[in-house]
Amino acid sequence: MKKITYTSADLQLQIAELEALALQQEEDLKSTAKELVQELKPANLLKGAISSTVKSPHFGQNLVKGALGLAVGFLTKKFFIRGSTNIVKKALGTAVELGVAKVVANKAGRLTATGLKMLSKLKK
Repeated sequence: MKKITYTSADLQLQIAELEALALQQEEDLKSTAKELVQELKPANLLKGAISSTVKSPHFGQNLVKGALGLAVGFLTKKFFIRGSTNIVKKALGTAVELGVAKVVANKAGRLTATGLKMLSKLKK
């Protein structure tokens, strides 16, 4: 086996190269950490979630379905409770509201078509 010998100048050069590499890696790590902190700020997370939701292909339809479900659920609860102060009736009203809202939101297309058919028959 051949023994490799390094001069002091060779070792100093390698040390300087390794120190420069370590410094560059440290700067890259700091930069990545700053970007990560920016991305994890609540405002940026919310902005990203809203942006991706708005860009979804059926956003308008989903928004209308959700609004329709909430409105019908709210009206159903108001009709069910009718100004009652009974806590059990209020709790049942809330459960009915959520159930109706979910059903209406899931079946909004069919319900809308049925409603339009009924309205057209009433106009005749």
